Amino acid sequence: MNYLHAAGEDVIVFSAEQAVNDKGAIASFCTGAGISCTSRPPARMIHSGGDDRSDGHEKSSGQSLYDWVNKQQPAIIFVIGYNEIIRINRFTTVMPDLYNVHFGHLPEYRGPNPVFWQLKNGAPSLAITIHCVTEKLDAGGIAWKKEYPNEPFFSYGYVHQLMSNYLVEGIHYVLQLKKQGRSITLTPQDEQKAAYFGRPNAQLVCIDWNAMRAAAICDLIKACNPWNNGAITIYNGFEIRISDAECSSFNGNTTYSPGTILDTSGSFLVSCINKEALHIHSLTLNGILLPGRFAANFGFIKGQSFK
Repeated sequence: MNYLHAAGEDVIVFSAEQAVNDKGAIASFCTGAGISCTSRPPARMIHSGGDDRSDGHEKSSGQSLYDWVNKQQPAIIFVIGYNEIIRINRFTTVMPDLYNVHFGHLPEYRGPNPVFWQLKNGAPSLAITIHCVTEKLDAGGIAWKKEYPNEPFFSYGYVHQLMSNYLVEGIHYVLQLKKQGRSITLTPQDEQKAAYFGRPNAQLVCIDWNAMRAAAICDLIKACNPWNNGAITIYNGFEIRISDAECSSFNGNTTYSPGTILDTSGSFLVSCINKEALHIHSLTLNGILLPGRFAANFGFIKGQSFK
């Protein structure tokens, strides 16, 4: 928003973010930047901007969104993180060009949390997509897309920061076409490839040692940082969250049950299926960071198991 405002764009904001002390973070930012902002709880819409929508219908506050559009009559709207389905037929006096910024591949990763699923599934690449808003969730024609490799150092939080920078590039591209009077080419989505992913539940952020290879566990850890403080497992009845790890291996022909602690002397190694191992660098217990190299000091014992 600040970039577009500084570039001379006429930016106005509708924020349905839950307010804290009568003003949410978005409204506070806009005030400091000199950007006009109308606030209503409980989701977000921006005239210039990820994606975090649920599959629910509008709540009672949803009407204010349509009132705002009908009053302001913007020529173009970019949606980021709006929490409800937008009903096109409720725009009574004006129908602006309406785009959603989706932090994932389309149509392969429709739904409210595409970053989590792309990382968890170990997708070879991630994408940010700007598409038209239609009555069907995340199904509109694609106006702009940027794809980039899924790097080993990525995490959920880092990817969101990265995409926050990329979205400026996409919005600038669409706005320039609009200002120049040029048509915006929309690429239809291939419904044969369409898949919808919902919000992750508690089970999805837990490690299944008997089913997951080391790489899959590492992917889950990436997808759970920092919002869940890592992937969850159990040790001697205590909930542990592994926040950093990498794939490894171990010597010898002995077969160990998945989840068995193989080493705590400098390296914290845990057995996985297919005779693989997970090298744990850091984990948390009750919010306390535990470096893996000190696992023995914190009571982790070779031969015992994570569940």
